[in-house]
Amino acid sequence: MSGEVHNEFSGNAESVVQAGEIHVHHSDAPPDEVERLAQRLARAVAGQWKAEAAMRGLFGAAPLPIAWEMAGGQGVWSAARFADRYRQLPTPRRLVILGSAGAGKTTMAVLLVHELLAHRAVGDPIPVLLSLGAWDPAAEHLTNWLPRRLAEEYPVLGTGATAAANAGRLLDAGLILPVLDGLDELPQRRRTEALAKINQALSDHDPLVLTCRTDEYQALLNGSDGLYAATVLRARPVAPEDVRRYLLAPHSARREAQWRPVLDRLAAEPHGPLADALASPLLLSLARTAYAPESGRDPAELVDTARLSSAAAIEAHLLDALLSTAFRSEPAARNAFAWRARHWDEAKSRRWLVFLAQHMKRLKTRDLAWWQLEQDGPASENAWTFGAAAWGCFSLAIIVAAVVGGRAVPWGFVWSGGGPIGAMCCIALWRGGAVRKRPHYRSKYSSVAVGGSLATATMFVVAWVATGGRVPVVPTALACVVALGLLVPNAMMSIYWDRKQVDVESVSPAVLMARERRAPLTVAAVSAILVLVGTDVVHEVTGLSRVNDDVPLSFRIAQCVMAFALWAIIASRWGAYQVTHARLALRGKLPWRLMRFLDDAHQRGVMRQEGSVYQFRHARLQERLVAGGRNPEGPGR
Repeated sequence: MSGEVHNEFSGNAESVVQAGEIHVHHSDAPPDEVERLAQRLARAVAGQWKAEAAMRGLFGAAPLPIAWEMAGGQGVWSAARFADRYRQLPTPRRLVILGSAGAGKTTMAVLLVHELLAHRAVGDPIPVLLSLGAWDPAAEHLTNWLPRRLAEEYPVLGTGATAAANAGRLLDAGLILPVLDGLDELPQRRRTEALAKINQALSDHDPLVLTCRTDEYQALLNGSDGLYAATVLRARPVAPEDVRRYLLAPHSARREAQWRPVLDRLAAEPHGPLADALASPLLLSLARTAYAPESGRDPAELVDTARLSSAAAIEAHLLDALLSTAFRSEPAARNAFAWRARHWDEAKSRRWLVFLAQHMKRLKTRDLAWWQLEQDGPASENAWTFGAAAWGCFSLAIIVAAVVGGRAVPWGFVWSGGGPIGAMCCIALWRGGAVRKRPHYRSKYSSVAVGGSLATATMFVVAWVATGGRVPVVPTALACVVALGLLVPNAMMSIYWDRKQVDVESVSPAVLMARERRAPLTVAAVSAILVLVGTDVVHEVTGLSRVNDDVPLSFRIAQCVMAFALWAIIASRWGAYQVTHARLALRGKLPWRLMRFLDDAHQRGVMRQEGSVYQFRHARLQERLVAGGRNPEGPGR
């Protein structure tokens, strides 16, 4: 992937000179410095996936009995020696891991990353697991996407352009092994192009691991040769004896008696629906989790053919049982201080998860990102919500000012609140109608700033004209226009987003939210001060009616509080999230402590964490929850 030139040309010409998408990561850093950078990244990646593997229960005494068959029947890889077999592959060590839904492809990729890092020697490439679901191969070449994603996921590489440059240095030095998970999660029209772009980016010695569902990868082979120079593995169904051994571990007479009806059915019908279902590693692990001794459930439910007459019905039943068991029991904490037991109502938890799954389906994504929550619902509904939030801030400000100032609220001050609130509704309409993907914040905010400025100024001037100039709001209006629309955002937010633009997924969702909260509140404070000071400055320059003559200091401070609150809401993803989340929580669609709930769902094995976003443990679980919204009393309820 180093020093690659990617060019395309079509048409007729006598001579052509072309240069396009030239990716060169040049570095004069000495080898030992690059290796130190690699060691820091290796520690970060190892820590990340060791914790995630433990959370998923991959280090248990009875690991999932998954076996992988090489294409052409050339041999079988066991899960226990998977990393060893990978190291024995000839250069360039490329591997394609195939399997049906729930076959354990991602699980195997996680374990491969963990094992390779546990025995990494100096100079060995660092395996980095990245999800392909969000990649648009038509818009971004792989040689751009990989450094950007590494910079986003791992703050140990630095911040901003430095992080991307460091990632490029590691790629150029051959110190990164990309483990690309979920080619099948790309839309069908993009998969062929994605595979072609991957092949174009690879040099003769670049290693790579790719996971995909079997049918989707087979469809790609109709128009291509697949991943160049790659060994292809296909997941084998779990053997009946392995199913028995896994369900009974750790073996005891009580456990064998508990599972006896299931074992007898498997022996009597080796090709029946129950055997077909439990041959899937996902459903096998769900069965053991759902019917653990502490769950109080009886595995004999699985042999009830009246309710569970097909493998699909058994799958739905086990997915429902996972949700029921997860929120009925208490998970084990990662350590004594990191987790405190929280209790969630089972029915409400399921309803919240159904809403989140449907929200993700509407956005056509597997990633649950808190900053995308504002995209839920029509733009007009968001406008009303934002307007109500603005009016609430304004009302609180004038009440506090009246109490502190000890006098009635001037009508001019009340009139002056209409402008910002109207601007809020306009901006909310614009955001809801225009923003459906992760935004480019700098250009987006410039548009919001100008639009908000004009709307605010217009509403203030209308109020002033309507009262024949008796309402002393024009100086405040002009000050708000300057502070909220022109000066602060373009000076401060541009600097902020330039620094943060490549750092949006570098930390956990909660930490990222804390970062997003600090920046707009800081800028909001500056805006409020500029409104306070700017009013007098505008008066001195224009000679317009003085605010000081009619409005005491307490009310002017209230204006600053209003400006502060409005800025925090309209100028940040955090503010938009808070407003939208409050609307949805009031309707019972989400819990008030959403981030705590998602963290608990992660702890309980319902969700998994990928950088700063959450995902459902498996795509089938998300699909089941979407269906559960239409039929909440499905199998197993």
